[in-house]
Amino acid sequence: MIIKKLQLHNFGVYAGDNEFIFEGNKPVVLIGGMNGRGKTTFLEAVLLALYGSNSFAYSESKQRSYIQYLRSFVNRGSDDQTCSVELEFEINNEIKENYIVRREWDAVSKRTKEQILVYKDGTYNEFLTNNWPMFVENILPSALSSFFFFDGEKIAELAVDNTNIQLKNSIRSMLGISVLDVLSNDILRNLKKVDKIGSEKKSVEEIQVLREEKESAIEALTTIDAEIEKMNQKLIKDNDSLEALHQLYTAKGGDAVEKRQETLKKRADLMAELSNVEDRLHELMADALPMLLVEDLVVEIKLQATDEHTDSIMQEAVLQLDNIFEDFAVEYLGDKKAGIDFIEYVKKHTEDNQIETVYGLSEQALFQTNNLVEGVLKNTADETKIIIKKKKKLVKQISEFDSYLMLDINDKELKNIHKKIKAAEQAIIDDQVKIAELEQRRGAANSRVMTATSEFGKYVEAYLSTAELKDSSDRIIKYSNIALNVIEKYRIELQKRKTNILAATITDCYLKLANKKNLIQTIVMDPESLDLRYLSENGAEVPKDSLSAGEQQLMVISILWALALCSKKKLPVIIDTPLSRLDSLHRTALITTYFPNAGEQTIILSTDSEIDAGYYQLMKENIGDEFTLNYDENSKSTSIERGYLIGAKL
Repeated sequence: MIIKKLQLHNFGVYAGDNEFIFEGNKPVVLIGGMNGRGKTTFLEAVLLALYGSNSFAYSESKQRSYIQYLRSFVNRGSDDQTCSVELEFEINNEIKENYIVRREWDAVSKRTKEQILVYKDGTYNEFLTNNWPMFVENILPSALSSFFFFDGEKIAELAVDNTNIQLKNSIRSMLGISVLDVLSNDILRNLKKVDKIGSEKKSVEEIQVLREEKESAIEALTTIDAEIEKMNQKLIKDNDSLEALHQLYTAKGGDAVEKRQETLKKRADLMAELSNVEDRLHELMADALPMLLVEDLVVEIKLQATDEHTDSIMQEAVLQLDNIFEDFAVEYLGDKKAGIDFIEYVKKHTEDNQIETVYGLSEQALFQTNNLVEGVLKNTADETKIIIKKKKKLVKQISEFDSYLMLDINDKELKNIHKKIKAAEQAIIDDQVKIAELEQRRGAANSRVMTATSEFGKYVEAYLSTAELKDSSDRIIKYSNIALNVIEKYRIELQKRKTNILAATITDCYLKLANKKNLIQTIVMDPESLDLRYLSENGAEVPKDSLSAGEQQLMVISILWALALCSKKKLPVIIDTPLSRLDSLHRTALITTYFPNAGEQTIILSTDSEIDAGYYQLMKENIGDEFTLNYDENSKSTSIERGYLIGAKL
């Protein structure tokens, strides 16, 4: 995502029409201005254009309502009391797409109403206009926006905060662990559809009981985690969340979408087609598809079993040599020593090269294994790819229709929101005592999960090693439980590996920027809690609160940089007041190392005391566009001029 233009009309200190046009092909955009000249207003304008009432700048403001927030931006020195912000940006995901989002409002009457218009590739788009919040959340969720658009002075506390839930949830989402939860739930739903019958029913029912005990333990742990999260959030006053709930309540009662019946019919047709596709996908999941998760292991089994079969034949042949030679010796009158030596050589060679029997498959089992590897798995994978591609297309089409239908009033949902509003209005009690109690309960619940998971896994392995599956239901249960075991192990290893990668990336970013490299040598992340620990060169933990304000800011920038690198998202970075707490060495590191590599586009909002003439020369080769914010004391307004801090002594 690259920002191409920001156009402001009577917005804050920007009286009349003002626009920033970004034409450079280098990564850094430098916007200079003294304090109070409109740098923070630039950041707020971008956030407002993208997110509207979901902007974190609004939630952090002192305005009591979104309407008051909009009215606060209308330039009071202008006769024209209308105000607008228009943002143009490009997204290049194999196909380059241009978007313009415009918000406009006025302060003429007491009832200010915001109007939003969205254009795609130069053409007005009604669907995006009506569903812009949903669309922008897919590009850059508002919960993550503060990690790409941030004030350098406000982020340092993240480096010492172990309880920052928003940051941890963002990391979990970035790690991609949630897709495994979806897969596990799909398999569990499929298991519930199976009506198990037959002589092995008792064993299967015992597996089901153990599985339900494990799921119950996990559900209890999840419930406790949710309660802990809720109590942590209650430590903060609920004014902002209450305002958001009021807005959501109002939004859910919007006008009905036109052509509802026609849309419902088209959607129903697509849902029927999707149901057929999913039924076929479930059939594949009930058959050999889960085996693709362990395809490498199956191939290994095939190779090992083939070697064992060959070795078995050789062993049988050796056993026959003595008898055959005795028959030969009766009729042969010559020297028999060479023959005896040869037999001994064959025996020794066979014994030396004998391999350990691991699987001991019969010829029929070996044939079935070869057929599984060379035929069934490949055909299943090919068909699954075709079905998944078709399913994605159908889901996308259904999602487009749902976007029109989602605006309908839902009484049940409104009642639920109303209950949340009432809950948010309750006074805050002594939450810290409750949190301590919940943490103790969580320890016990976590032990129960580990025990139940271990018992379930052991029983499933024992059952699968002896059970002879006789019908389709048996196969579904067997392979589904195999898949669930593999997914559980994979989940643990994946989160461990990915957190290790993220922590290593944070360490790498920090060491590139840090001045005192011997203070913190390694940064590690707990794969479960996602807490960060800073280790010195000798492995001792460095207390987070021992970091200076500048070091805290540098650490958070390293975290944000690493998150951007690991997320693979190509998004712009906007930094307001980036160097205020940093010494000269840290500033030089950021200017020469971080700014050119933070993203495809890095917009820096700076004063002359942060990026002076010396620092400007250091970063000039990476600057694509430069602007100066000039403030007129007479008109009390800011105008835009190209070039960095024109008139300043640089």
